[in-house]
Amino acid sequence: MAMFRNYAQHVLSALWRRKSGALALVMTLTILLLFVQYNSVQHDDREHTLIQVKNVVIGHRTFQSIDSKANGSDKEAGGGGHSAVGAESDGVDGDNGQEPQRPPPPGIDTNRFMRNHNQDQHAFGVLKPPYNTGNSDKGPNGRAPFQGQRMFPETGDNRNSYAKPSPFSLSGVGNAISAFDNRANVPFRPAEGVGFYVGEQYSGMSSRPLYVPKQRLLHLDLKGAPPKVSYLKKLFPLLKQLGTTGLLIEYEDMFPYEGDLAPVAAKNHYSKEDVRNILQMSKENNLDVIPLIQTFGHAGFILKHRDFGHLREVPNIPQAFCPSNNESMMLIEDMIDQVVAMHPGIRWLHIGCDEVFQLGLCPKCMMRSMTQSRDDLFLSHVSRVASYVRERYNVIPIIWDDMLHHLTAEMLKHYNLGNLVEIMIWTYVQDVYRFIPHDVWAMYGEVFPYVWSASAFKGAFGETLSVPPVKPHLENNLAWLEVMSKEHGRFREFRGIALTGWQRYDHFATLCELLPAGIPSAALNMLTLSHGYYNETWMQKLYESLQCMKSPKYSTFVNLDVDPYLWDKMSWCFFPGLAFFKMTERLDGVRKSVLQFLQDETVKKAWLTEYNVRHNYSSVSRIDASLSNFPFQYPDVETLIRNARDTLREVFDEYTVAEWIEQNVYPMLRKLDLFRQTAESLKKAAAWPVRPLDPLPELQKYGIGIPTDNPRNV
Repeated sequence: MAMFRNYAQHVLSALWRRKSGALALVMTLTILLLFVQYNSVQHDDREHTLIQVKNVVIGHRTFQSIDSKANGSDKEAGGGGHSAVGAESDGVDGDNGQEPQRPPPPGIDTNRFMRNHNQDQHAFGVLKPPYNTGNSDKGPNGRAPFQGQRMFPETGDNRNSYAKPSPFSLSGVGNAISAFDNRANVPFRPAEGVGFYVGEQYSGMSSRPLYVPKQRLLHLDLKGAPPKVSYLKKLFPLLKQLGTTGLLIEYEDMFPYEGDLAPVAAKNHYSKEDVRNILQMSKENNLDVIPLIQTFGHAGFILKHRDFGHLREVPNIPQAFCPSNNESMMLIEDMIDQVVAMHPGIRWLHIGCDEVFQLGLCPKCMMRSMTQSRDDLFLSHVSRVASYVRERYNVIPIIWDDMLHHLTAEMLKHYNLGNLVEIMIWTYVQDVYRFIPHDVWAMYGEVFPYVWSASAFKGAFGETLSVPPVKPHLENNLAWLEVMSKEHGRFREFRGIALTGWQRYDHFATLCELLPAGIPSAALNMLTLSHGYYNETWMQKLYESLQCMKSPKYSTFVNLDVDPYLWDKMSWCFFPGLAFFKMTERLDGVRKSVLQFLQDETVKKAWLTEYNVRHNYSSVSRIDASLSNFPFQYPDVETLIRNARDTLREVFDEYTVAEWIEQNVYPMLRKLDLFRQTAESLKKAAAWPVRPLDPLPELQKYGIGIPTDNPRNV
């Protein structure tokens, strides 16, 4: 015992002499134990921590409408659009509108999963993206995402209660997304053999499941600027790769009309052989085609002609057909007959009917208005056209919905509209409910069993833009995903969505964004719609589809705050129309340079202002100084004209080439020519008058500049 005590004292004495080292050892062991414990906790909560970080950096705004895109299903006849990702959907039962009973996914404790799901959402307010397995449109078992079906069975939530979503935006989305370039992807649990995923998805504040609409149409607006068939041949495989299932083709004056309608066709319209080639290429790429014909409003391409002027609702406004003139219906039937004949086997025909601003104004309609309202005039015409399409061709008509917003369910039922047409509900803003409020959705749900929605990828944010700003279009599509998710339960089937791409705002408008300039926006937005969410898990899908080079530049996602038109990100890609897309960046730079030059020389500086020009009064040396900068501007514009000519010819005919250059580049050349001519004219003065200069005569009507007998005494 004494020996042991002595030994202990010896050890303690030694430790005391080496107390610094011992203390360091104890601290090291303590830190090691804490690290092990922390690492264990971190491993257990890895998924939650990742989601929480994402919520902090990105916030609910970025991906709020992710879970929304769904309720696309087939048609009442069964069958349906082609799935770009390759998996069939169980679909909503088109006969009775009831959703089939689904067994729980094998190997999954549904109750436990739903409990964890609700806890995750409550704790972090964010949902997880599907797992990236190297093929962004398939799950870990190789199955493609569900098409238009719920990810979770109904769990008692009230399908008749639809809370308005909080407004959201993509503010800061670029930086937020790029912060997760190397993040681990959170796995999801696919349901096998059921046709829908059981798992969570990126959705911001929403707790609703992810939807991917079965029908995802890309709108081809051909008004007066038809792309070459050779260009479409390159484009269609890309559209298929992006998840597009069909095309909404608005021919307008590009269709090869015959007979009495021959004058309607533009001089550069497609031939019948062109149309057949387009349809064949669409078929080869599994793209359904839905033709669009204007049968009420936006009929300027027909009514502008003197031969059809008597069919106008207002004599001097060639926009809307008079619905009370029987010849209007005869002409419309002729259009339908010719278009349907060129598109055998179509399931849907879009008959337009939006923005009919002139209605009930002609003498015949005013007579009818004594017993009928303007709404009756509208609905009776739509009903008549739709009945013709249904009865003659057994094709389902689609109409735009904007003329129905203010109507009642009773009025729509009176004209049997719910059984005659399917509506395409459209708006291109972020706050969908602002333009389509909840009472309108309730009315639609009461009347229409089948509906569509429509967003945009170009042609919605400026009548004269040359390239679309991607961010507001993305916000619009994310908003539609959210809205579709919330509203799909009102209908037997939400068919899908049309991604519109307007090339003119109407027949008389100048060109806005041409098709090749909108391809990056179309790609990003179509991938968003075909996945049901927007984040970098499908980043490589975007870059591969657009044939971007293998470089570090494409190891990060797009940044729409820094690169709003994607000029920088897509500069090393090789998609169809890339040359023209890149040329729009050059156009932007030259335009800013020229406008700044003219602003500096004619507004900010004091020797070439309008006042100087009107009074022919300026300093020759100052004019020479201004003209010394001129040679740096003019050659840039001339080079741009040649570049635009060459890039446009790859896609369009010479008419469109000339029109676009005249509208977008030639005005700069003309302004520079006028500037030079004005400057040279001012230099010709050899003597200048004594001040004060004569007042402008036009100001005398305001009592300004009227001379007095002795102005010095005034």
